Parts: sequence; C-alpha cells; structure tokens
Amino acid sequence: MKSARVRFLALAMVAALLATTFLAGCGSKPYPSKAIEFVVPFNPGGGSDLLARAIASVFDAEKLLKQPLTVMNKAGGSGAVGYAYIRDKQKADVPYTLGTVSSSWWTTPLLGKSDVKTDSFTPIVGLAYDTYVLLVNDKSKYKSLKDIIDAAKKAPPKTLSVAGTGATSDDRVVTYLLEKEAGVTFNYIPFNSGAEAVTDVMGGHTDMTIANPGEAMAQIEAKKMIPLAVATDVRLGGALKDTPTFKELGYGTVIFKQLRGVLGPKDFPPEDVKILETAFQKMSQSSKWTKDYVEKNLITPAFMDSKTFATAVKQMNDLYTTVFKALGQIK
Repeated sequence: MKSARVRFLALAMVAALLATTFLAGCGSKPYPSKAIEFVVPFNPGGGSDLLARAIASVFDAEKLLKQPLTVMNKAGGSGAVGYAYIRDKQKADVPYTLGTVSSSWWTTPLLGKSDVKTDSFTPIVGLAYDTYVLLVNDKSKYKSLKDIIDAAKKAPPKTLSVAGTGATSDDRVVTYLLEKEAGVTFNYIPFNSGAEAVTDVMGGHTDMTIANPGEAMAQIEAKKMIPLAVATDVRLGGALKDTPTFKELGYGTVIFKQLRGVLGPKDFPPEDVKILETAFQKMSQSSKWTKDYVEKNLITPAFMDSKTFATAVKQMNDLYTTVFKALGQIK
C-alpha cells in the first residue's frame, strides 16, 4: 500500500509540473506580440524617413512579422533627440523599439554634441549603402559643376550657398571634400531634413544642395532639379545614368557613401534579434524591396546580419573619426 501511495504521489507531482509548464507556455507571448515602434530621428521626407517607410511597407505587404512596424518621426539635435528616445526605452519596450541608422548616429557624439554613443545600442541589421548627388534647380544659371566652381573662385568666400541637413551630416562631409579639392568655400546652410533642403533650392533661396538621390528623385525625374555630379566612383543608373561622377570631372577625392541599417536599444533580447534578422533578410530578397526602394532610390544593397553589421558600425566610426580629425572638428 505504501509503495502504491508513493507512486501515486510521484505521478501527481509529475502531472502538476507538466500542467504548470503547459500553462506557462500558454501564457508566454511569441515575439512580436504588439506593434514595433520604428523611430526616424529626423523630419519626414529625408533619407532616413524614406528608408523606414519603405521597410514598413514591405513588412506589411509581405507579412514578415505578426505585428506592424509603426513609423514615428522624432527630429531634433541632428538626430540626438530621436536616438536618445530609443536609448532610454524601459526594459519591457526594448524589443519593441527600432530606429534607422544615419550618419548623425556616429558624427553627432563624435563632435561632442550628444551623449548618445553608438555602444548604447544593439546593431540589428545593415541594409544598404546610399550616395550623394549635387543638384541645382531647373532655372539655375549654373549648368555644370565647372560653372559652380568657376563662380565660387571669382566671388568672395561663402557667396554661393549649399542647402544641407546639418554640420554633422554626410552631405556636409561631401561639401567639405569638394571645397577642399576645388579650393573654394561655400555658405553651408543646414535644414531639418533633406526634403527641406531640396525645397529651399527649388524655391531659389539657395544655389544648390548635395542630397541622397531618393530625397529628390521625384523632382529629378520631373526635371525640376538638375543633377550635376554624383559622389560615387562609377556612374549610377536610372535617372542619373547620364550624370558624371565628381571623379570624372576632376575631383577624385569626392567619393562618399552612407551605411544604412537598423538599430535597437541596448540589451535587445538575442532571440528577438534573430527573429528580426530573418525577417529583414527575407525583405532584402523581396522584389518589392528591390523595385520600390533599391532601384527607385539608386541604392546599393548590402544585407548584413547583426554581427556583421556591428563590425561595419565600428569601421564607419573609425572612418568618421579620421574624417573629422582631418576637418579639424575633433582632436
């Protein structure tokens, strides 16, 4: 009898344990169990915003996750406001917050204008390299890069104006590279986004802008904005197939490309990173992504998983450090 009772109690304990495990499993929520906030640290219309909205659109169309990516713009401080918002997320919201990677993520803290460091985040995936194009409006008296440089050399420094997105932006770096090699100084005027910079040039308030192609593609195709040179080592395709590179025009150091990707707050659960890696890899292989973002915006695709992207992040940080030391903006 005693032996039977012992066996009964043992079986009862096993049954209780299995029941508890089952209920716990039923209570757990598969990731993601709610919408993911996708933060753009700039105003609508710029390169980072175009990237985020293209991603969200493909994720929705392809049903790559069980929950949507909800794009939110949080501009200010050359990206510092948005990145601080992502960094400071509470633990429960960490896996439900993503952000776009742009140059200011590296450059703003390097220049001492933000305490938001790159090691305060989790690199999720790398996606592409973006480039830059020098643009004037269709009524501009400057019909070529030569016209611009000749005019800048004849006029007092800072006579010709360039609309950009901030002193720590990649377009400012490209502007500097051109100034340095050509021996001229432009009047650089920062705006809150690439879209605002393009609009200002279209209105004739500034002479030119150096922008991501995607930020002005509609205006380029409508011939409202005229591309004069691209900052790549070879010509691009599409609407810019006839646009020469700065290198072709004699300015071989004016080559620059921006790394685009996605980040999350620090301590992002590794298992959730894996889920996102898989989803983003599927997206990068999607024809909709290729057609609606890569080809449309003349982007160079370059998918990287979290580990590979982390390495690229460090390499970019080293590059920006070198560039800004050369610019004399950091010691």
